[in-house]
Amino acid sequence: MDALNLMLGFEDYVFVMDSSGKVVMSSPKAWGLLKGKQHIRDVIPAGYWARLRTLMGSPKGPYPPMDIPLISGPVEIPTEGLLGRTSDGGRDLFVLTCRDISRVRAAEKTLEESEERYHTIFDHSPLGIVHINHDGIITDMNEHFLQIMGTTRERLMGLNVIDHMQDPWMKKAIMQALSGTTGTYEGRYTPFSGNRTSWIKAQFRPMTSRKGTFLGVVGVAEDISERREAEEQIRFLNMHDPLTGLLNRRCFDEELKRLDTPEHLPLCLIMGDVNGLKLANDAFGHPEGDLLLNTIAKILRESGRPGNLIFRWGGDEFILLLPRTGVERAVDRVNRIHHMCQSWKGQGLVRPSISLGFGVKEHPDEDWRDAMLKTAEDQMYKMKMREGRRARLRILAHLEDRLHLAFGGDMGRHVDRLLKLCPLVEEALCLGEEDRKNLKLLCSYHDIGIISSKELMDMPSPMDHDAIALDQDHPITGYRIAKSIPELLTAADLILAHHERWDGTGYPQHLKGTDIPLVVRAFQLLDRFEGLTGDPSCPLDTGEALSMLSMEAGREYDPNLVNALKEHLLKLDQERLQV
Repeated sequence: MDALNLMLGFEDYVFVMDSSGKVVMSSPKAWGLLKGKQHIRDVIPAGYWARLRTLMGSPKGPYPPMDIPLISGPVEIPTEGLLGRTSDGGRDLFVLTCRDISRVRAAEKTLEESEERYHTIFDHSPLGIVHINHDGIITDMNEHFLQIMGTTRERLMGLNVIDHMQDPWMKKAIMQALSGTTGTYEGRYTPFSGNRTSWIKAQFRPMTSRKGTFLGVVGVAEDISERREAEEQIRFLNMHDPLTGLLNRRCFDEELKRLDTPEHLPLCLIMGDVNGLKLANDAFGHPEGDLLLNTIAKILRESGRPGNLIFRWGGDEFILLLPRTGVERAVDRVNRIHHMCQSWKGQGLVRPSISLGFGVKEHPDEDWRDAMLKTAEDQMYKMKMREGRRARLRILAHLEDRLHLAFGGDMGRHVDRLLKLCPLVEEALCLGEEDRKNLKLLCSYHDIGIISSKELMDMPSPMDHDAIALDQDHPITGYRIAKSIPELLTAADLILAHHERWDGTGYPQHLKGTDIPLVVRAFQLLDRFEGLTGDPSCPLDTGEALSMLSMEAGREYDPNLVNALKEHLLKLDQERLQV
């Protein structure tokens, strides 16, 4: 009765059994579970009764604790059971005490799920995560951290970062976290392997328990190389001209502010304006203009020391900013640039040329706008006016040389023969002074447009007139070239029309009859006459050539001009006979 009173206050399930498993006494909680049943096997799964019976048959305890579920209707209650042995009146009794561990199991499950979630996040995080204990020793890290560090788990696990961290700033961030405050790091990091360098952003935080006990440091690292490279690219584009790679006008103000100090005096500014850019763009297209600008940029870079500040100031203007450079050195630099332009052997249809002016600030109290910018700009424009025509003529001579070298030099010989025959046609057609001048220009530059065709320019001798005629773009290109050079301006429309035909079947405008300019019609006769009489493979005499022209008159050539040329040549023959 005393034992029964004692069990009244138990919260656990207590069963007192004999050696057969019959319950002879129970606590109130256990009695409520039995509900009139008398054997322990009625409230536990069958397998557990076999285990209990084995334990009860063994020598005296102590018996180890065991997890044992109790059956309550359709539900099983998880408990932790402890078996003990006693005696009553000479018979052995056994006491089974079962404590409900449902809450413990739920807590363990929650913890297990929490740990699983943590490890899932830890292992699959897009960030690198590392654990460092309070002694600075790495105790764990995820795979992404190993990728960022460029090394293996075996090399990092157990490593003392205080002793082995080579980057002083990374080490400082970790030491801050070990001392109880957050440490951050961002910069170029060379990992332990030393085989590559990456941009790393990392944050190290102290870890503490709920009670505030310091546990160590957790570090979160991210490889930000792509982002930093994109930022560097944006920064570069903000400060540099995308075509030439030179510094841009926005950057000029910052650099000038840095250099406009007494220790950098004398400070020199050289300004340049590219000659021929309009010609390159209009006549040959913007790729050719871009090539010219890049050529000038290359010459400016190579004309001085590496690191000189060179800016693309505008569309065709450049600026050089040179610290500790006086007048004498500025003159040397300008002369060097001009010499490099004149001796350039690189690519491009338009020879590089640039008009330059400079200004020098020698005293701190001078305004850079007056001493440098205005002086350089005024001088540059004066040089542009003085050298502009000379530069254009150099460019024109360069184009003419390229044209004359076409077809192994045949084009040059063809032009020379045309110019020699000019007086014959001029007299036959009674051309005025202006028309005579334009006829000579047309003879010299009628096929200037073919220099933009690499296929035609690379053809070997003898000259292929049919190939030129098939390229119906070259009159248009020649027109654009002539329009861009004042010295050829009056010949532009004539160059455009030099492949038109009297019957309107020519190109590119399909002009007909007298809509074709007189000088063009005269040139066409001259060009055909030269081709017939000057063909080295089978030259015709004058009579044969005139017969051919007569046959083609009214279709390709102006019949009136053909007759005028025939009459003039017959008259010349009669005069020679009379002599």
